[in-house]
Amino acid sequence: MNSFVLSVRNQKNNSFGRALGKPSYLEVPENQNAPLPSHRLARDQWFQAIINLATPSQEVNAPSLDIVFFVHGYNTSPDEALHRQRKIQTELRQRGLPCLVVGFDWPSAEQIAMYLYDRSEAQHAALSLVNAGIIPFALYNRARTCSVNIHIMAHSMGGFVVREAFRASDKSRSTKVPSDWRVSQLVLFAADISSSSFQLGNPEMLPVFEHCGRLTNYFSGYDQALAASNLKHLDVDSRVGRVGMPTETPGLTKALDVDCGPRYIAAHNVLLDIAQSHAWYFSDPVWYDDLAHTLQGGVDRNLIPTRTKIGENDFVLNKSQILV
Repeated sequence: MNSFVLSVRNQKNNSFGRALGKPSYLEVPENQNAPLPSHRLARDQWFQAIINLATPSQEVNAPSLDIVFFVHGYNTSPDEALHRQRKIQTELRQRGLPCLVVGFDWPSAEQIAMYLYDRSEAQHAALSLVNAGIIPFALYNRARTCSVNIHIMAHSMGGFVVREAFRASDKSRSTKVPSDWRVSQLVLFAADISSSSFQLGNPEMLPVFEHCGRLTNYFSGYDQALAASNLKHLDVDSRVGRVGMPTETPGLTKALDVDCGPRYIAAHNVLLDIAQSHAWYFSDPVWYDDLAHTLQGGVDRNLIPTRTKIGENDFVLNKSQILV
């Protein structure tokens, strides 16, 4: 299957660069390993192609698909983002979730040392995630009795992109855009956002809670990339992808933490390097099991078999996979 990507990178010769550009709507052939400008479609053509796959006609013997926007983290190239997007889609489909994963490719310098550059580009690119990506589907759902489920999952600095996108959208209200748009499930994993911003009374996360049905935060205390000693910016507050959310948040009825640290240690026995301790989720079968249950929404969060409840909104990911 071809892959759909919303890229906000600039064009550099016949490829995409590391700076912010206008939104490009891409359909990447399944035999191509990197998104290219030559894969561009017109916006309406791109949107309709996704809708046709997500809502097949009655004559087509295929299930409707959930649409999952994947927002990559920092120090990520377009080809690596595409590889991870395809990996997520494959793993979720193998677990019985009919879905189409759509990539949101924001400009990254692809160098660990350029963290601050990536963070600046992430903030500038954020609004396009909502305006160019989410809103068209929200408008489609508003005009139909049978809506398409839209989810977002964000890794690392991708969580910062999501937060800034939701905040910017609320600040730039347009009469053409419904104010009550919403995604179903919002999943953060290894999120590079300060945990304190989730605290009850802090306004930074309010737009996020207002525009999602459920927020699941996967975190690991062994994430070396999110350690204070490795942060390259002035905000040295503990990251939510490393320590989890505060006890009280603005979304007590919809926000939950899943501690993945015990699973990480059980699966790897030894501490991996900085990059691997931050990205191990992409290759972990237990995490994919839990993610599939989360996005499907068919089982209450308190009954998902891949986790153990330890508090009102706190869970621990299983150390080993449950074989059915």
